[in-house]
Amino acid sequence: MRKRRKKRQRIATVVLCLLLLVVAAGIGFFGKKILDGESTRTQAFQEGGYTAQPSTAAGAEPSVTADTTETESVTATPEATETPTPTPEPTLEVQTVSGENLHSAHAILIRAEDGAVMMEKAASEQTYPASITKVMTAILAIEQLADLEEQVTVPEDIFEELTAQGASVAGFDPYEQLSVRSLLYGVLLPSGADACLTLAERISGSEESFVQMMNEKAAELGLEGTHFMNCTGLHDSQHYTTCADVAELMRYCLQNETFRTIISTRSYTTEATSAHPSGVTMYDSMFTKFDNSGISTTMANGLSVQGGKTGFTDEAGQCLASFGSLNGTEYILVTTGAPAQNGSEIMSVQDAETIYSRISDAQS
Repeated sequence: MRKRRKKRQRIATVVLCLLLLVVAAGIGFFGKKILDGESTRTQAFQEGGYTAQPSTAAGAEPSVTADTTETESVTATPEATETPTPTPEPTLEVQTVSGENLHSAHAILIRAEDGAVMMEKAASEQTYPASITKVMTAILAIEQLADLEEQVTVPEDIFEELTAQGASVAGFDPYEQLSVRSLLYGVLLPSGADACLTLAERISGSEESFVQMMNEKAAELGLEGTHFMNCTGLHDSQHYTTCADVAELMRYCLQNETFRTIISTRSYTTEATSAHPSGVTMYDSMFTKFDNSGISTTMANGLSVQGGKTGFTDEAGQCLASFGSLNGTEYILVTTGAPAQNGSEIMSVQDAETIYSRISDAQS
């Protein structure tokens, strides 16, 4: 009896162990299935384009943000804006100036504001400037002598050579004392070589030293086709320029109000001196040439010639550097090499009329 009881106990123990093994196996099997399913869901979640972000608080649900690896670009359509109608710029008419229309061998017309070339004829070829040289003489003197009322004595030793060369003079006397201002008017209005040499010696001590300053200024302004040998414009084979260079020089000078005022003046009377108790009255050579030619300084198209500098030698021909304005736009015109016909020097003025009158204002 006792033996059978022990046998049953052993059988029960074995059965219990088997049952425990079966239960353990089942738990392991179902646990693996659960883990596999979770892994599959996680993979599918990630493949769907989303990434779970860790929660920052206990019990909080994870936040989900879209993966921006591939996004669709959306471009906003700009709002319509009103484009202003551009203001037309003055231009030369279609029947532009040709070489056959001009007496001058060289010519250029530029817009003063930006230097744009409106027309040209052999403008980069070497030419002699004659008394247009005095434009450089005047601007250098203005820049070097700040006090326009300073009194300067006219040297006695300059007149013999000027008389021998037939140079134009302002009418000053040896040892006469004049203001820098009056001397500048003497340079630009009657084209006075006496005024030029007086200023040159006052500034540099000699004409030679002053001419060196002139060439340095030309280099500073980029006037590569220009070389000076004197401050008056008397002929020298090594004293030359181009119309393009003179136009740029004029453009530079007109930015100086003192220069602009003087070169725009028709006549000027100096202060009284011991030699001239009533002063010396001087008349501008350019305006005089317009008056003598019967050509108005107001063109048919409304352009007004406002000032300029003439020049003439046998080698240079008639030369003119002038500027005019049409409806607020300023132009600079330089011509050289016009012949003198029967002693008359009006062909440069005729060329000025020919060119200036062909400027049309597209706004009108």
